[in-house]
Amino acid sequence: MNRFGLRLLGVIALGAGLVACGGGAGDGELVFTVPDKALTATTASYTSVPIQMGYFKAEGVGVTIQPVDSAPSAVQSVATGKAFMTYASLNAAITAYQKDPSIAVIGVTTGSIFRVVVPQRSPIKTADDLKGRTIGANSLAGVSALFAKGVIKEAGGDPAKDATFLPVGLGAQAADALRGKQVDAYAGWDGPNVVIGDLLGTGMRDIPSPLNDMTGTSALIVRKDSIKNEPKKVTGMARAFVKAMVFSQENPEAAIKLHWKQFPQSRPASDVPEDKALAQAVRILKLRLDITAGRGESGGYGVIDDAALQKTVATFARHGMITSPLDVKSSGLFDFSLADQYNSFDEKAVEAEARKWRA
Repeated sequence: MNRFGLRLLGVIALGAGLVACGGGAGDGELVFTVPDKALTATTASYTSVPIQMGYFKAEGVGVTIQPVDSAPSAVQSVATGKAFMTYASLNAAITAYQKDPSIAVIGVTTGSIFRVVVPQRSPIKTADDLKGRTIGANSLAGVSALFAKGVIKEAGGDPAKDATFLPVGLGAQAADALRGKQVDAYAGWDGPNVVIGDLLGTGMRDIPSPLNDMTGTSALIVRKDSIKNEPKKVTGMARAFVKAMVFSQENPEAAIKLHWKQFPQSRPASDVPEDKALAQAVRILKLRLDITAGRGESGGYGVIDDAALQKTVATFARHGMITSPLDVKSSGLFDFSLADQYNSFDEKAVEAEARKWRA
């Protein structure tokens, strides 16, 4: 592997070495927990941009970004009051809610970041072609592996009999497993899948599946008592989140440069050519936003049709991504009452601000 690949994966593995906003909340600051310890490029739109562009400040809230190791940990931090808000997977929110109904989803983003992928030159074209193959994943206990098993089941197969699953980690380890034919396909999510393809020197191709069409799989999560007692803070943080998403979609290169300024530890080492590092980071962020930054049927951000959301929840349950099904309308988990308020801003002005931004 070349030095560039190793350095890039070093960024992903920064983990506990990365400190966000001084490492802890100051007096009066609200904690926004992020389930990505390395604060990789996919997080730029909702971590760095709202801080650097003053979107949180404009809402009258001081925010500390706190990275943690997983979506369940992020949701748990909100449930226990250690964090004010998180942006994490909906299945983690549902799992937590079924044990502790103190949390609420105030908004969801479109699409699903999870995919089963293969190198471009792979003979595997369809989900049916995965039968008899070995599929790698970061962890066999994670959502990615469950997603891959669901892809096989949706194609009429039995994942317990028709495929072998192997934990191969992220990045370099996963790329080596594909290069050495230890695995034939990889179950991951957008950012790491891009990095693996770059390390292999080829793009990665998605395996078509109905599961790729899930929507509303990521959510903004707060405590119910925050909605009741501090609605302005909840609305303000959510509005800053949406504004930063709009800015980043309009100018992803600016978002990455702001991210590296806010969190310099997330930037590749100085011996990595900046143009290559920047190009990859922009592609990763743009892919995330292409998937998740769409509008709901109402024309605003954060709210998706109940029927579509119920279909996603049913898919989670069918493939073991949650322990039991949940009714979207009656469960009490979803509270979109603030959506009109956090969608109330001048989107054209934000887009113009993004276009005019200069380092």
